[in-house]
Amino acid sequence: MKLLEQFIEHHRQHRLSSAKKHTLLAVSGGVDSVVMCKLYAESGLPFSVMHCNFQLRGAEADADEHFVKELAAAYGVQFFCKKFDTKAFAAQNKLSVQVAARQLRYAWFEEVRREVAKKDKRTVLIATAHHLNDNIETIIYNLAKGASLKGLRGIPMRVGSVVRPLLFATRQQLEEYGITKKLPYREDSSNAEDKYARNKIRHHVIPVLKEINPGLEKTLANKIELLSELEQQHSQRYERVKKQLFLKRGNEVYIPILKLQKTKNAHSLLSEFLSEYDFTPSQAEDMMNCLNAEPGKQFISPQARIIKDRRFLILSLNLIGHTASQHYVQSVPAEIDLGDSKLTINCADVADWQKQKTDDKYTAYLDALQLEFPLVIRRWKQGDYFYPLGMGMKKKKLKKFFADEKVPLHEKEKVWIVESNQRIVWVAGYRMDERFKCSEKSQVVLMRLR
Repeated sequence: MKLLEQFIEHHRQHRLSSAKKHTLLAVSGGVDSVVMCKLYAESGLPFSVMHCNFQLRGAEADADEHFVKELAAAYGVQFFCKKFDTKAFAAQNKLSVQVAARQLRYAWFEEVRREVAKKDKRTVLIATAHHLNDNIETIIYNLAKGASLKGLRGIPMRVGSVVRPLLFATRQQLEEYGITKKLPYREDSSNAEDKYARNKIRHHVIPVLKEINPGLEKTLANKIELLSELEQQHSQRYERVKKQLFLKRGNEVYIPILKLQKTKNAHSLLSEFLSEYDFTPSQAEDMMNCLNAEPGKQFISPQARIIKDRRFLILSLNLIGHTASQHYVQSVPAEIDLGDSKLTINCADVADWQKQKTDDKYTAYLDALQLEFPLVIRRWKQGDYFYPLGMGMKKKKLKKFFADEKVPLHEKEKVWIVESNQRIVWVAGYRMDERFKCSEKSQVVLMRLR
């Protein structure tokens, strides 16, 4: 079957586009995207052309832009183009140039799609020119990086409004079609370099594999389809288990250790879930190995941290690089924004104190006459001690207090201390100090942590 016939059948089978849909083609100027334009034109499918100039190759990148603009004009279709300061974006966001270019590209594609959709009554899609060899290279790359089953299915045929209409075709097929049709195209000089991992796979790994199996593309094409079906089945089970095993509580996720140990294929399920937070497969393996160990072990990723507690693995977001900032209160009333909570301080009546709920640990009634301003609001630190309410004048270090109260490490780091003249007044959310408790003759200060 000729490439055009395969293309049309592929579209029909996977419902990628039709005369009732408008497709925005992402065209770099290389042979793959140029052939994609020709196939859309010969199939009678409505399309426009988009081009990104990442300004990474100087005059060569500008020449690519000019070429694609002329290509769109030759087909008589609308042309969209965007220049990006890719290096500046990468530096600002601490990304590799490749990742930065990808983020910029797809964000802009979606902007264009939405603008076109406002004027076009048809469904508007975005098409990229990824082909079978790209898919194979992606799978090998993911396998080398220790990817889950999801990573081994390769490049998806469709994600949202983005479609990949050439995944059925090999690079050789596209190149031969381009030669047959005498299609001019641009060659990206960076494709010949080995500084990118995918280029190393293309230039060095694939040729060796093809020596072992000359029909590598055909063999792996069948396996990719099988892996995709298996991944769909796995995904359905994963979504069911996810709700039972990974318990979200605000910005934290609690993973019950006992339930995890009893779950079938727990390691792979944990690894897949943690990959969403940039934890590596080896970290997931280490976590499984420490489930019966003492509490306190930590695992760090760019997005989050996991602490091994007594009964849970506790994943916390946005705690990396936390510092113990201080706030000062000069007088009452006052309201202090602590970021993760808010502390309010007001005057109150003795009657309010007498009616207080003794089990409300987020509220403290204090004897105003014992307080010296300014009050200091800070995080607790090693060496802190106080006289816990209800224990008389018995001093206790906070470290021992937290251990007795079984406060997890990730919770201890969030604790705020109210201090008066270097004396702890209240361990906010836990216990006030005996020295500041009220009596019927007290002038009362009420503190609430919310």
